[in-house]
Amino acid sequence: MPHAVFSSDLDPNGPTPLYLQVGHHISGLIGKDSRFMDRLPSEAELCQMYGVSRITVRQALSYLAERDVVVRQHGRGTFVGALHRPGRQQTIHSFFEILAGKGLSPEMTLLDYRMRQPPEEVAKALSLKDDALFIRRGYRSEQGPLGVTEVFYPASLVRMVTPELAGRTTSTSILQDIFKFRISHADVSIGLSRASQNVAEWLKVDPGTALMRIKRVTTCVGQGACEYSRLLVTEGTADFRITAEGEMLSEGAL
Repeated sequence: MPHAVFSSDLDPNGPTPLYLQVGHHISGLIGKDSRFMDRLPSEAELCQMYGVSRITVRQALSYLAERDVVVRQHGRGTFVGALHRPGRQQTIHSFFEILAGKGLSPEMTLLDYRMRQPPEEVAKALSLKDDALFIRRGYRSEQGPLGVTEVFYPASLVRMVTPELAGRTTSTSILQDIFKFRISHADVSIGLSRASQNVAEWLKVDPGTALMRIKRVTTCVGQGACEYSRLLVTEGTADFRITAEGEMLSEGAL
């Protein structure tokens, strides 16, 4: 039997029933782990992941279904409930395209290009075991800096993305025009991040300043999750909304 990757998160001898521990853990992974974005792994796969019996998994899923966290469909599997599903797009647009659509004439500058160990969240999203290609770009207009994008690619794509290409081509164009990948979907979430030293220097803010973060994990047909990107902008730079269909739109001042 494969290694139970989540068994260390459970306490079989604790006061909380095992099925509730599994249910709470699954709930915490929804929208954060690439395996729990829309459709959950099968019961057999969950048994292997947690090292528990099928009865325990079924009790955990029933518990989540009663609370509308998941929806169980006979013969099809278990899906994330509508209220807990992250924003999902069928098409993607680069920050450059959004800015240009607002009537600006943005300039894009390559700030960083290197292989590096990805953060745990990135490694999970892209199913990485080794280093990833990291690209940071800065955007500005005549009015000043507008934002920063940070993108991670699996190492297998490095030979196709040279520094010269990364400096003159957006990530969206690289995926669709250079790689010729067909976008399956992109999962989008919005939150806050603290400005790192490098990002703060470009945006002309103090390190640690709160920034709006728009995270996107792009899945391509036949490739799986192939890109993890973050857009970092200062408060008031851009406003976004998620439509009922999961499409991310920009509105307000850029």
